[in-house]
Amino acid sequence: MRFTVENPDYGASPYTGMTKRHWIEACHFLLDGIFQHVKHPEDPILLPRHEYAVSYPQPGGPLWRLAAEKFEGLARSFLIAAPLLANEPDAKAAGTSLAAYYRQQILLSVTPGTPNYLGGIQEILPQGQPGEKAFQHTAECASLAIGLSMCPEAVWDTYMKEEKDRIAAYLSQFGHSYTGHHNWRLFNMLILAFLDREGYAIDRDVMRDHAQVIVSYYAGDGWYRDGHLFDYYCPWAFHVYGPLWNQWYGYEKEPWLAGKIEEYANRLAETFPQFFDREAHVTMWGRSSIYRSAASAPLAANFLLRKPTADPGLARRIASGSLLQFITREECFYEGVLCLGYYGPFAPQIQTYSCAASPMWIANSFVCLTLPDDHPFWTSRENNGVWEAAESGKAADPGCGTIPGASAAPGRTVSAVLPGPGIAVDNHLSTGITELRTAKVLMEKNYSSRNAYLRLAFNSQFPWEDFDGQGAEAMQYSLTKAQGGPSQVPNILMYGGERDGVFYRKEYFDFAHTFQDKCSIDLADFPVACGHVRVDKARIPDKPYVLTMGAYGMPDGGDVTREERVSRDGKARAVILSSSWGQIALTIYTGFEEIQEKERKGLSPAAETSRLIYAVSRRDRWYAYEPYVMVSAVLTKKGGEAWTEEELFPVKSIAFTDPEGCGGYGPVTLTLADGRVMTVDYEGMEGRLMI
Repeated sequence: MRFTVENPDYGASPYTGMTKRHWIEACHFLLDGIFQHVKHPEDPILLPRHEYAVSYPQPGGPLWRLAAEKFEGLARSFLIAAPLLANEPDAKAAGTSLAAYYRQQILLSVTPGTPNYLGGIQEILPQGQPGEKAFQHTAECASLAIGLSMCPEAVWDTYMKEEKDRIAAYLSQFGHSYTGHHNWRLFNMLILAFLDREGYAIDRDVMRDHAQVIVSYYAGDGWYRDGHLFDYYCPWAFHVYGPLWNQWYGYEKEPWLAGKIEEYANRLAETFPQFFDREAHVTMWGRSSIYRSAASAPLAANFLLRKPTADPGLARRIASGSLLQFITREECFYEGVLCLGYYGPFAPQIQTYSCAASPMWIANSFVCLTLPDDHPFWTSRENNGVWEAAESGKAADPGCGTIPGASAAPGRTVSAVLPGPGIAVDNHLSTGITELRTAKVLMEKNYSSRNAYLRLAFNSQFPWEDFDGQGAEAMQYSLTKAQGGPSQVPNILMYGGERDGVFYRKEYFDFAHTFQDKCSIDLADFPVACGHVRVDKARIPDKPYVLTMGAYGMPDGGDVTREERVSRDGKARAVILSSSWGQIALTIYTGFEEIQEKERKGLSPAAETSRLIYAVSRRDRWYAYEPYVMVSAVLTKKGGEAWTEEELFPVKSIAFTDPEGCGGYGPVTLTLADGRVMTVDYEGMEGRLMI
């Protein structure tokens, strides 16, 4: 079960071969997989499950969850079927007429007394937990509204007035009801906008309150803070639903708010293409990664605006490349449908609000199919943004932040630093890999999603691995105290700004309500050709302790090899893991005593077994003046080419302010093998920290 691009058009699409015709074929492919599980036209879409421990519905759970499972199957599959029906009104899936199926199912779902009735808000409320007032139905009602708007001739316009009124009354219940204080307000806005456009009465004060709250979440650089976090929900929800709302309602009836939504969407379009690697692959980051290539959707949705600024050829290249990243892999599917995971099934990524149909929100990227055949999104030749500029020898300007080396010369990295969300994006031109260095994260110590956010960096080639609390973790520090207790990973990661090419952050272990007496690390890092150099300062008052810092996890299919190397001057050591996935190298200079390796089970989204290399720092004496600053490099490659001395040992020399060379105080100056001189200075960072 995997998609193949038949008869690719490499003239129009030199990177993917994908045209609008291929996107339509992708719709057929996904819907055929879904509808093989629909045996009769009257049956709801209930997809097979491969996981039962976390996802819903759970035994003994509320009845409304059973209805929500059906609703997700209906509404999210409709987001794939609706743009297909807009292009092929007679389309079928597994022999089933899509227009006929959704016409019937939508009506049955909102009609009391039918076996497929999903329940109204007043019927669901008594089933909620104490204080629970927002339900999954609200999200799915918004998806119905989007789908009905995409293919009106095939479904909505075929209903009699009484049938339309029945559907509208059902949608209105949830559009006017309580909702979540985050991106969910957009669901209510879309429901109400659809009703208003179709001539039904809505409460305009409710609409305006939702819209002003959404705009108030804006943090800068095109990014909204989604209630409490920054992740892919911000682009694929805010910058898809926002332009839709502008079209349906905002431009005409709330022009000021619509203008802000358009301004922010165009700001995102300036740098968001850099979040994808040379193959246009998505980097696994945040809890919404389960929706996979939905992350690319805002680049297509930008063309729903009155004055879009996105590059159409680049937007299509990213949308197509990120879609192919997943649907061309057999391991992404379980019995014909996208699994709960990233590549294969991955339990640590699953949320309690997920069901088997949830991954079909990948459909958000199919908003591109609502653009006409002659739209520049479809007619422009694919281009590859900063990656293509680098290959042609042109200077690449990401529109924000810095460009190390001031050029796009081979071996350099194009970086954009976004203070709004506290993110640095690195496009490594020599490897084709993209890394995200993120901040502004605060979570409870045992919050289920911390594995998807609290990392030193995220990598497009090597996805994050789950934490296991066993003393060394992938792309994070882990602290084990001699006093006992489990190993700790940080639960707060603050943004300290960027100065002279150095990205500053700070993280605390075991943070609850005060920083006093808590262990922390000052983080400072900057990109090099194949990754980034870390110049971190331990601020751990408790002794003795063991502190580890892991590289990315290497999926192990039985072909992993290990190599150790020492720099020419003997001052640095490196360990390299190589496999069919590529290569991961960890280089240590000072502050660490050794590099160790361990095998891990069930923590990787790409393989049952993985290997982790990690640096170790031990401190035994209270108040001893010992090395505080830990200098290392985490480096990756997609292929198997040999490492040059400059790539593997990017730091040529390190100069400390203190005569002992421990980094207890003062700036640290690093001379790099590529000729740059980088100065790391933590002074004043405490006053710049943001969350």
